[in-house]
Amino acid sequence: MDQAATALVRETPYESVENWLWRRGRGLSSAYLAALEAEGLVARQRGRWIPVRTGKTALVDSPARSRAAERWSEGEPVLAQLAAAAGIGEVSDEDSAKVADESLDTVIAVVHDAVTELEAVRQRKTVEDAAYDNVWRGM
Repeated sequence: MDQAATALVRETPYESVENWLWRRGRGLSSAYLAALEAEGLVARQRGRWIPVRTGKTALVDSPARSRAAERWSEGEPVLAQLAAAAGIGEVSDEDSAKVADESLDTVIAVVHDAVTELEAVRQRKTVEDAAYDNVWRGM
């Protein structure tokens, strides 16, 4: 979070949240994974038959994970809206009415736009890869 905060452009012209997310997104998952491993919240799994570490990671039981599971099971409105914007589950009208914060609406809208754009990039990449494969095969 400290790195993310220092990456903000704090002078005019301010950078949009969308541009910041896209610029910041490169390598972000590996940075978060490394930070979670350093904090002991994620561990590399050991092989089932051979006791060596595999490339797969698993969440470690922690108080933070328990709190997150609790919040999820309780259907916390803010969490439900963010998850729905990221494509996980749906939000009822009742949950939408529980959160009447304009800044949250802005964040959710930007997350939704970013997810939509990511999906468009994935689809474009799939089409480009298929076209390359066709050219490679001589079609």
